[in-house]
Amino acid sequence: MAKTLSRLVYFCLLTRASSLRPLTPITLSLAKTKLQGRAMSTTTGGAADDSMGKADIGNTASAGNNYATDEAEKSWRQRIQISSDRSRKVRGSNYVQIATVDHETNAPRCRTVVFRGFQDLPEGHLLSNRCSDMSCVMKMITDSRSQKVREVTNHPDSAAELVWWFPKTSEQYRVSGKLLFIGAGAFTHDPDEALQAARKQQWGNLSDSARESFLDTQIPGGSYSGKPSEVPSGGRDEDGKVVPPPDNFLLMLLFPKSVDFLRLTNMYKQADNLQDGNWSMQRLNP
Repeated sequence: MAKTLSRLVYFCLLTRASSLRPLTPITLSLAKTKLQGRAMSTTTGGAADDSMGKADIGNTASAGNNYATDEAEKSWRQRIQISSDRSRKVRGSNYVQIATVDHETNAPRCRTVVFRGFQDLPEGHLLSNRCSDMSCVMKMITDSRSQKVREVTNHPDSAAELVWWFPKTSEQYRVSGKLLFIGAGAFTHDPDEALQAARKQQWGNLSDSARESFLDTQIPGGSYSGKPSEVPSGGRDEDGKVVPPPDNFLLMLLFPKSVDFLRLTNMYKQADNLQDGNWSMQRLNP
């Protein structure tokens, strides 16, 4: 400790010798940061990054690796709402990863999609899924021609897992559940009026360029032809009104069954599970 302090003071004296100003706590702090930065830069081949663990990602050194004992009991739905609100101004904070399984090879498949909010359903709806008096149904969209649709519909449980990472708060949510698609008549729940209304509303909420991508006749993942498709500009007709959603436009809804929550700043981990229509929570080791 004494050796480190002497090096710190010596560094400050060198950098401040010309000003003859007294050393302040701020000066010492800045000097310490510079010394640490120099020490890391001398490691070979970026070894400092290779030595990082999950505690380092959350900057837990500042928290003293403290396992919080006063964590208020909150459901995953309450927590994810807080995380989302805190990250609202962070660009890309609504991007999530959806993982499925290829039914032919059993290989995992993962991709990034845009989370578009929680879908409210009418009271008493057959598919209603609520926690802490809030809807738990997670809303996204996709193209019926995409591989994920085939992977999910061929899975006996229509299983999928969503991962949502919040860099601002160093929090991760892993949400496992059942993925359902709402389309133009090819899927089980397509006749549901409430879900069709939600699909139509989401189509109207899309940007013009997003609507155009669904009106493109070229199949996602197909061979590139180089010939652009002729689509209505902005997905609108000659009068500027939004055209009806095409058959391949799907509302994609994830109905959670279990949620794993991890906060790296204080190494807090929680598991929430849905059973017989009720959510339960349990704290776990990180």
